Amino acid sequence: MEDSARSPLDIAAPGAASAVAGEPGGGHIPEAIVERAVAWYVRLASGTATAGDRAEFDRWRAAHPDHAQAWARLEHLGTRLQGSATRVAPALTRATLARAASFSSRRRAFKRLAWIGAGGAGLYLFQDQVPWRSELAIALSDVHTSTGERRSLVLADGTRLLLNTATAVDLRFSARERRIVLRGGEIMIATAQDPARRPFIVATADGELRPIGTRFTVRRDADAGDRHYTQLAVTEGAVQVRAIHAGPLLVQAHQQVRFTPDRIEAPVALDEDGQGWIHGMFSAEGMRLADFVAELSRYRHGRLRCAPEVANLRITGVWPLDGPDATERILDSLGRRLPVRIVRYTRYWVTVAAR
Repeated sequence: MEDSARSPLDIAAPGAASAVAGEPGGGHIPEAIVERAVAWYVRLASGTATAGDRAEFDRWRAAHPDHAQAWARLEHLGTRLQGSATRVAPALTRATLARAASFSSRRRAFKRLAWIGAGGAGLYLFQDQVPWRSELAIALSDVHTSTGERRSLVLADGTRLLLNTATAVDLRFSARERRIVLRGGEIMIATAQDPARRPFIVATADGELRPIGTRFTVRRDADAGDRHYTQLAVTEGAVQVRAIHAGPLLVQAHQQVRFTPDRIEAPVALDEDGQGWIHGMFSAEGMRLADFVAELSRYRHGRLRCAPEVANLRITGVWPLDGPDATERILDSLGRRLPVRIVRYTRYWVTVAAR
């Protein structure tokens, strides 16, 4: 991602200082607009933007003064970082902008960076660990989907690969092995027999999976405490799990398991609701509303949160994921099923609150 800008983004985050002197503007910009500006920055810098994308961006920036203000601050951020080489290492400069592009994990608020201190001398990240998932990282992968998109393809060996929302994979097929690297998101794999008898491997940052004539899903995610893990769910056959520092463990059909580089949890019964996306459906059976909202947020841009006072309500149902505004229709249905209301500050900032 190319660096271009000079001053910090002013976002509604605890402890963040307001804009420093000399920045373009100094007023508060809603978080949802900041998120959208970051998404545009990454798309335009990725080298994959079309003429239609640029025209759509021009319309967005001109639609409201806050849009132009957020864009100006984002443009200035890279130059400030680039011009601070004596204070900030080049690798951090690049990583900071990549981190700024990362949308929030499914279960937490949008966390970004702020410039603090006299003259903007100190650069601080709100967290040391941020999700890998940025639109830039997705654009650079071999195969990817955007937020809310699903994609199906058949690989050269006949294996079927299905990508869920905001997913990126690299394909590393050689004469010695068939390897898929899941960089983030979720995939379903139905393996095919290989005449050359090459082993099939799915790799994540936590370890490797080796299927035995099978169908399974793999998801790279983070929990509420920002601890990343890989989740395997086996519907047919069996899969051997090898964490980087633990394993191996054979997971049988109708079981699922989570693992990190250091630990493989005990297998549990397969959560059938979690497989609904394969058929284009969003499913829940007695799910806590807070968990429901966190899961739904994977399929839409911006921030979607659940107010604490309704977090423990339970919801059951099945909703289609396909079609325009699918997540909006799912949210609207909550108001008909539960004592909640959907508060839309903007399209990209929504809260499920008590009625």
